[in-house]
Amino acid sequence: MGARLRAARDTAGISGKQVGMQIGMSPSQISKMESGDQKIPADLLPAWCEAVGISLAQAYGKGQSHHFAQLPFTPRIAKLYAELPEQWKLHAQRMIANLHQLYSLEKKKPHDQ
Repeated sequence: MGARLRAARDTAGISGKQVGMQIGMSPSQISKMESGDQKIPADLLPAWCEAVGISLAQAYGKGQSHHFAQLPFTPRIAKLYAELPEQWKLHAQRMIANLHQLYSLEKKKPHDQ
């Protein structure tokens, strides 16, 4: 995955320092993650993909199924999603990740009785 992120960064003409600034990591951490010397935190991956202009599915590689591909969409919604340009898919994935984060925070709140 790190190699795919580095290739996308190089293609986009973005430095490791620029990616690091966008996602809150040092350039050395970016380098270590891209080379596989350090694990990439899952919570940083959506922002990293957005910074280098690829989707989460692209970061995982074509040979692997990403969890978005396994969502129980109706056939109509799955077809519509498949027809979206990659940039729009990235926005949809980011929205789903943000909604999940909000849902998780809501579940942690104490409910008034």
